[in-house]
Amino acid sequence: MNKSVLSQVVVCLAMVMLFSTVAAAQTSKIPPTLSGKAREYFVDAQQGDEYAQLALAVCYQNGDCAPQDGNQAVYWYQKAAEKGNVIAQYNLGDIYDEGIIVPQNFELAAFWYEKAAMQGDALAQCGLGSCYFNGEGMKQDYKKAFTWFEKAANQGHAVGQRCLAICYDEGKGVKKNAKKAVEWYQKAAEQGDVIAQYNLGISYKEGQGVKKNLNKAAEWLGKAAAQGDEDAKAELQNFNR
Repeated sequence: MNKSVLSQVVVCLAMVMLFSTVAAAQTSKIPPTLSGKAREYFVDAQQGDEYAQLALAVCYQNGDCAPQDGNQAVYWYQKAAEKGNVIAQYNLGDIYDEGIIVPQNFELAAFWYEKAAMQGDALAQCGLGSCYFNGEGMKQDYKKAFTWFEKAANQGHAVGQRCLAICYDEGKGVKKNAKKAVEWYQKAAEQGDVIAQYNLGISYKEGQGVKKNLNKAAEWLGKAAAQGDEDAKAELQNFNR
């Protein structure tokens, strides 16, 4: 074997050994608390794969193949979110909004909701709309709340439809319009939104934005009551007296 061929073989062997060493090092870094798919996600997440980072964050959030750890969940969600992953952005917003596995932080919730909302995510649009509506994490602004609810509603999102109806019902961010409120309550109620079902029932009961119809009122209040809504149950008891 001549020198040039021998040197190429040596280089190839060196590269194989190097890759083997790197792979072993990566494997050795896997936290022993991880099991199953979470171990695979960890290796790919360390390499910068946003989908693996997202999956690993979910594992840490739910305690699936990993110990439930809010800090680790946020760490990996943020890695994916910074790459523009819309699911990670929304989940970060939701985690900070709810304050379940990390301390509640409305400013960070609004920040990440907005990132996802700007990408067209209906859930995030509802979340951002709620931040504006309630003045949580930002200055209260009913007009901006209405705008974001409308975007979500136009995508067929039930919560967005219900929130848009409330804006019309209460005249917040838009001129009060009981008829429009009923239209949007109806859309959300038909998708099973319990609050919309209750509000639609009350609209029929009181004749607000729609012709008074006690049968329709009882129908929609009954649907809400069947989902456990206590106010709807109380209203139905009044019907039966």
